[in-house]
Amino acid sequence: MNSKFLTPLILGCALGMGALSFVACGNDSTSAPPMPSGSSSSAFVPMSLPQPTIETAIVFSNLGVSATNATKVKFRGDITLDLGDSSTVANVDEARFTDIRFDIVSKSQTSGGVATTLTPIDFASSKITTINLQEYGLYTNLEENYTECGEFTLYITAKAYDGAIESVTIDTIGFVRPEEKCKIPESSSSEAKVPGAPLDTISIEFNTKIHKCLSFASGKASDATTGDMCFKTFGTGGNVLLSSTTGIQFAAFDNESDGDRTTNYSKNWLPQNPTTDSFTYLKGALKETVPDFLGVVDLFYVGIGPKYVPNTGSATDFYAFIVTEASAPDSNGDVSFKLLVYKAK
Repeated sequence: MNSKFLTPLILGCALGMGALSFVACGNDSTSAPPMPSGSSSSAFVPMSLPQPTIETAIVFSNLGVSATNATKVKFRGDITLDLGDSSTVANVDEARFTDIRFDIVSKSQTSGGVATTLTPIDFASSKITTINLQEYGLYTNLEENYTECGEFTLYITAKAYDGAIESVTIDTIGFVRPEEKCKIPESSSSEAKVPGAPLDTISIEFNTKIHKCLSFASGKASDATTGDMCFKTFGTGGNVLLSSTTGIQFAAFDNESDGDRTTNYSKNWLPQNPTTDSFTYLKGALKETVPDFLGVVDLFYVGIGPKYVPNTGSATDFYAFIVTEASAPDSNGDVSFKLLVYKAK
């Protein structure tokens, strides 16, 4: 959404009713103004938010939810400054963001939940003119600070200054906290969490010139056209497509989103006594293919087969793997690489 001509209609009808008060805006008490694209249908606005400026250099785009899992919702979007608009930017050289604020409000008009970034946004020491929410890792933990379930709205308030003009703009992203989070357990006796199942380690060498697929059971690659992991080259640049003929789906592991740097495993930083809990993944990120498997260096992937059932203490059909060595492509685009694979013991 381009917010250059956003008026303060959304917040303008708010009169001082306290930091946690809310009000519906519109032509009468029963109507509400349209919310920004990608926003929740809720028309309630937290009164503590700053007043947006009528004209603004701040532009929101691509706002939305990038991924969800059982505990977290991750957000995406770009917040930029329209440095080509002389009516809203007095001094291009001085223009920069000065602050950003995140507020979460439920459909029932109560505040709840906290949105935070994995990487702090340092406005004081950096001239920031673009904020990519995914790069900063904006997320909310659905198991912390919430008392309700259902529809929520994330309000994003961005501020910028160019030495003469201050811009303040607000946009929103709607998301849902599942009702399951609010259900009362049928039994008052809580069961202990099932620990992750232990994993074995194997090493498999693959050459796209002579091999087509590999089997986790045998731990070997072959020229068979079926297997747990199959690799196919495209062109002469060494691009490799990963797929499976046994129903396994793949996703890059999600360890970096937990805020614990000690679990950001790589080929030179491997888990001790690995279990299925050592490698997290987003269920919604699982895909049947990885188009450019060798395109990202030093990255763990997770493979989930149809027989894997989470939280049961079994690692059957759970795999985690990483490329530890890879050659440059030859004149035909074929490559050799070595995989380190974790699988059920």
